Amino acid sequence: MPTTKRRVTQISTSSKQELSATSAEGGGGRRRIQSADKATDMLLALVAAGKAAPLRELARAAGMPNSLAHRYLASLTASGLAVQDEITGLYDLGPAALRIGASALGRLDPLRLAGEAMPQLAADTGLPTLLNVLGDRGPTIVRWERSYVPFITTLSVGSTFQLTNSATGRAMLAFMPSQIRDHLIELAVSKHHEKPPPDLLDRLATVRRRGYDEAESVLIPGLAAISAPILDVQEEAVACLTLIGASVEVSSIREMAITRLVEASSRVSQACGSRFSLGDSGVVEL
Repeated sequence: MPTTKRRVTQISTSSKQELSATSAEGGGGRRRIQSADKATDMLLALVAAGKAAPLRELARAAGMPNSLAHRYLASLTASGLAVQDEITGLYDLGPAALRIGASALGRLDPLRLAGEAMPQLAADTGLPTLLNVLGDRGPTIVRWERSYVPFITTLSVGSTFQLTNSATGRAMLAFMPSQIRDHLIELAVSKHHEKPPPDLLDRLATVRRRGYDEAESVLIPGLAAISAPILDVQEEAVACLTLIGASVEVSSIREMAITRLVEASSRVSQACGSRFSLGDSGVVEL
């Protein structure tokens, strides 16, 4: 009889512990484990620190007491998600966290993510939305999302833009390593006979600061474009979203179109690992 009582007590205590570790239902009606949430908070604090950090700083960022933070860091360290320097005592991301990050990056498809953002962007602005990548003949249209506003042009999937004289080309050039950028400009001049504007480098610096470029077409009169890059984890352009339309239509909604475009490109870029986002004074690092 006493044995049975002890067993019932143990089961009851275990159940209470399990329930206390489970929070109320979260989004979508799913129950969440508080201990898992706390561990996640600590892991995100390590990420946000950007470098090795002391326990007290991580505890403050995760919103928990030092003693509790120490226990979670010990668990993360045991699993390889965190490491502690034996000399300084600072904590940092561990090899398991690096493997998780590398695996996630390897599964990213920037073109798919950008393509998924295009229908809403076209609907919000009423302008055709193009997805471009850099090909051997220059920025090339690989996807076209038509808008509800009728628009006739000779452009189509497979068409190319000039690298140095188009908003699309400059939006991509502005977010490339200088050596690659300069080499591509040389090729555009020597191989494709482009004539870059004399202030090209200054214009690229402006594009990098504000996160977009705009231009009137030199090949198709009356056509205007606004472009913003898709950035990867190295903050380099891997693609570009471009809004096009008749100059009079684009100019009438210019501010709204720029805002929607840069918001969309920022969301896709962040999903690709970028830390850049549009701020009040242009492109800022998160």
